[in-house]
Amino acid sequence: MALGYLGLVLHGHMPYVKKSGVWPFGEEILFEAMNETYIPFLNILRTLKDNGVKTAITINITPILAEQLADDYMKQRFTEYMDDLISRAKNDIKRFADHTQRKLIAEYYLENFEHVLDIFYHNYYRDILGTFKWLQDEGMIELITCGATHGFLPLLESDSGIFAQIQTAVDTHKKYFHREPKGIWLPECAYRPEEHKNGEFRESIDYWLHNSGIEYFFVDSHGILDAEIIEQKNDIGLNTNYGFKLKTGVNVFGRNNNTSRQVWDAKIGYPGDANYREFHKKDHDSGLHYWKITDKSIGQKEKQLYDIDNALEKVESHANHFISVLYDELKFFNAKYNLNGIIVSPYDFELYGHWWMEGISWLKRIFELIYYHEEIEMITISEYISKYNGNFSMINMKESSWGEGGHFQVWKNPEHGWVWPYINNSIKQFEDILAQIPNPNEWEERILKQLARELLLMEGSDWPFLLYTKQAKEYANQRFHHHHQRFNKLLWAAKDMKEKRRISLGDLEEMELIDSCFPNININYFRRKK
Repeated sequence: MALGYLGLVLHGHMPYVKKSGVWPFGEEILFEAMNETYIPFLNILRTLKDNGVKTAITINITPILAEQLADDYMKQRFTEYMDDLISRAKNDIKRFADHTQRKLIAEYYLENFEHVLDIFYHNYYRDILGTFKWLQDEGMIELITCGATHGFLPLLESDSGIFAQIQTAVDTHKKYFHREPKGIWLPECAYRPEEHKNGEFRESIDYWLHNSGIEYFFVDSHGILDAEIIEQKNDIGLNTNYGFKLKTGVNVFGRNNNTSRQVWDAKIGYPGDANYREFHKKDHDSGLHYWKITDKSIGQKEKQLYDIDNALEKVESHANHFISVLYDELKFFNAKYNLNGIIVSPYDFELYGHWWMEGISWLKRIFELIYYHEEIEMITISEYISKYNGNFSMINMKESSWGEGGHFQVWKNPEHGWVWPYINNSIKQFEDILAQIPNPNEWEERILKQLARELLLMEGSDWPFLLYTKQAKEYANQRFHHHHQRFNKLLWAAKDMKEKRRISLGDLEEMELIDSCFPNININYFRRKK
């Protein structure tokens, strides 16, 4: 009999990069994730299913990621990307003919690259989303959604901005997965309660989730631990190993710190083990990775060569350790409260395989160990809610995010907070334009739809995040301004639709060709809310 459950949640997201740069930041960040994370993960789930091992994983595919995975241009570009990797690996095999260990690693890469490309065409028929849907329909995973372009919802000052992000996400999810999403990953796990500001009342983020049929979401641990119980249904108090309900009826779960830190923590996290592949050091000719992390005190030049067998031994060790941590957490909770708790472990999907190459193998081993464990089970969040939500206490929560500092300072601070007046002013300007055009004709609707796309893309939380981390500061700055400039050009045209010289058909077609996401976008979602 189970002591409790693991609720593994994987957050799959990539900003919109189509025809907006290639490397080091641009289209290739998506192709890397397809090659190293999404396709390998689908492979292990197919293998587990064939072996009779059932999983129950909650996976978020953000709408903007889904749009790119479904895009024929991006699929073709991925094929070209993989052909290039295969060529590089073949050249390295020749180059390292007299270096046995490097040649073995190059051969390992070549086998993987060729397998991924073959699988992409002959098993998944270039339809990664369709394969996720199939696993959903087979009961292996539950798919949930996110903000349409990962917009940071609490900093959007107009309710139309929040509604448009959420409802566009719901529509996109139904388009690809043929089901209403029950859950959502709030972008950056950012939550804001109802508020009175500048003499106006604003509904909470969960009000808009409930309005769009969403039943649950996640916050970082302090989102739960700093909350206030307003209706107590059990004796556990505020604890991240159980679910809670808000006044709107929407359920909320907090991240379990003890299990999450086994992966995330820079000091103790598994991905930092000396035997795992070093992500940052690349071969100066091919760009392939040939080194292991080695001792952290060792400089990049002294890194030792990667040993695949040693790395897989560590995978086994770390998987067993994680299961022991999970078991101890659930056993303690069950003994203290006589309840079957849930350990909610949310992670960025792309951590596994991309940043931590061995992470996909680690997940596979975790799934196997739990399947055969007598006292731990995997469960999707919806399944857990259906079993236990009658016993969830009702709480009020404060604002929170999973960013540094726990609030909103990563996305809004003196250094790059300048983006928000641009965003919020654009939302209001679009509301004004839509109020003047209640029934657009075909040409007007085409301009308004592109305005909506540029606004959503401008709102993406990736741009202020990259400005904050300085990972790709110039790229983020450029991308934000490009969407804002396109928005303004379209806005100028929309202010006098009869003046055809304000925007040419060629200019509009170019924008539609590059920023082609959400082809069936509903402009009514962007109208001012009363």
